[in-house]
Amino acid sequence: MKKETIIGIIVIAGIALLVISGTMLWKMSVRSQEAAKIADISNSKGAQTIDDLKRTIAAYEQELDQVINASTKAGTYWKILAARLQDKNQHGEALNALQNAIQYNPEDAALFYMTGVSAGIMAKSLLDFQGTANEKQREEYYRLAEQGYLRAIELNERYDKPLYGLGILYVFELDRSFDAIPYLQRYIDLNSGNPEGAANAMFVLARAYYTIGEYQRAIEQYEGILTVSKNKDKRTQANELKQHVLGQ
Repeated sequence: MKKETIIGIIVIAGIALLVISGTMLWKMSVRSQEAAKIADISNSKGAQTIDDLKRTIAAYEQELDQVINASTKAGTYWKILAARLQDKNQHGEALNALQNAIQYNPEDAALFYMTGVSAGIMAKSLLDFQGTANEKQREEYYRLAEQGYLRAIELNERYDKPLYGLGILYVFELDRSFDAIPYLQRYIDLNSGNPEGAANAMFVLARAYYTIGEYQRAIEQYEGILTVSKNKDKRTQANELKQHVLGQ
């Protein structure tokens, strides 16, 4: 292999390192150090032997591994922190942690589901104590919640939690019952082996059908609950709601 080709490979490897190391742990200092290394290699006139170049490549590979490992640990840290903040009902801070976690793991569906949960709770927490308009901020939180759930579903179509969360959001918060129906149906299908979980979603789906005037379909959901659930309270509530719809 020609010397120019080998040097070119090393330069590309160095540039890749700069891109990957652009995290919160390695900011301007790391970039400066790596740029200097690349410059040294690029300006080499022939002092390096093949063995020297191989050692340089190995050193870069080791540094890349260190950066990747550190990034993985950082992403895990932010995810754990977000979960603990949610457990403490500190959802505003949880959203900050989730934003950082997503930067490290942008294809982790759980992070987007967690974002949907915290954003929805923050939206409902905005009360107009001072007589100032919080409607815009509330809408922004609800939009973030919707985006979080949708992205989680996009990343993992069999992930049932965001399906249920999105159904709740559409039916009870955004007055978009029609949009909730396919997501709730998918949740119920995925929970065929979890009758009580399916029954919970059937209540929401029945409400969605009732809201849009599909009374017979709402009744069918309540009848489905009576069929699958063994929970006495759920069965009582389903029967009462069914009678209420029949009275329409």
